[in-house]
Amino acid sequence: MIEAKINNTLKTLCDGRVSPLVAPQGTSPPYICYTKVSEVYDDVMCGQSSVEYCFQVDIYAKTLLEAETIKQQAYEKLKPLKPFNITSRQDYESETELYRSTLEFFIQ
Repeated sequence: MIEAKINNTLKTLCDGRVSPLVAPQGTSPPYICYTKVSEVYDDVMCGQSSVEYCFQVDIYAKTLLEAETIKQQAYEKLKPLKPFNITSRQDYESETELYRSTLEFFIQ
């Protein structure tokens, strides 16, 4: 299961505060949430030949610098999975008063 690979790859960051989709209520920052955005199969005459996954990894932290630093660490950890078409962005969530640094990528 690809989600288990992502979780195992990232779990050494943020003191293990890594969750699929949404962090448990009361989780202290910094923490990481990951989402499988899509799963696309290549069709051939005899079925599917391969699958391509799109993942989004969100790092939440009290400062933008901390979020960006952890995002870079996450990228380094994910390199063995050979991510491609990588997109990076930043945001601030006023409700939680946390900075979010996002890494979106594809893997096969």
